[in-house]
Amino acid sequence: MKHLATTTLMVLLILAAVTSFAQERPQNRASPAKPALFTQFPDVIDCTTGQLNSFFNSRQGENIAVSFNSNLTLDGNVKSNISKYSNLQTVVVKLTKFNNMLFTISKIVDEDHQIVYTGHLFDAAYADGFELKNKGGGNYQFVKIELEKMLPTCSQ
Repeated sequence: MKHLATTTLMVLLILAAVTSFAQERPQNRASPAKPALFTQFPDVIDCTTGQLNSFFNSRQGENIAVSFNSNLTLDGNVKSNISKYSNLQTVVVKLTKFNNMLFTISKIVDEDHQIVYTGHLFDAAYADGFELKNKGGGNYQFVKIELEKMLPTCSQ
């Protein structure tokens, strides 16, 4: 009986040690670096509400091209233009120049009946992207984002 208790205890200790080491990420396996796609563009690109609103005048299947400061041109095929509610419209454009990345932009009418735009331009396959930020007073900017900081990498 004494040997059974000792053997059982040893097996449990070994299993506990193995499972605790299995939860650690090996230090020698570095995740491959993702390529940056927007290195030739500045960190902040100003845009107007007129430029942003031009996306909402397009129809699904139509090609559209909108140029911004710093030689950023978003051109591609409109994949969808949906008005989900009376105060929300979303457009998705597949950008051929940026490896078929999707640009998503939404127009929201808030409680004060003011139009607010939100949007993003990124793909998990790349290290960088842009997010549309409202700077107030009808001023908007595309602000460069680093996806490694925004979207943590899952090692599984």
